[in-house]
Amino acid sequence: MRHYEIVRIKENGKIEIPLEFAYEIGLLKDAYFLVEIDTDLKELHLERVALPGKKLVEIELVVEDKPGVLAKISGVLGRNRVNILFSEAEELEGIGLAAIVTVVDVSEAKISVEELKDALKNIGEVKEITLKILE
Repeated sequence: MRHYEIVRIKENGKIEIPLEFAYEIGLLKDAYFLVEIDTDLKELHLERVALPGKKLVEIELVVEDKPGVLAKISGVLGRNRVNILFSEAEELEGIGLAAIVTVVDVSEAKISVEELKDALKNIGEVKEITLKILE
């Protein structure tokens, strides 16, 4: 259900969401949200990615743009008990590559973040990889 509410911006760009709505969308201390900001339209969108207690890692990949690559990446994550919370991919036009950004929960992973990076590097179609632990 959609709700519309006019809120006043606090100091330093802080926004206070009415408590009744905050609880409904899981706006809790230490929860993780994806904030999508469109400066052209002067809009922002919040989407909850994870509740508190998760250990999140953002993975950025440049891969060969061909069928089956995403399945290989997902397979490595799944076999190692890494949960995908958010993923977005786009073609890098005209060069045969694609960019993938994904946020994963490694709190139940069977391997370390560094071992995960190495496992993803071992996929032949992966050309570049960056991992960032989200605090």
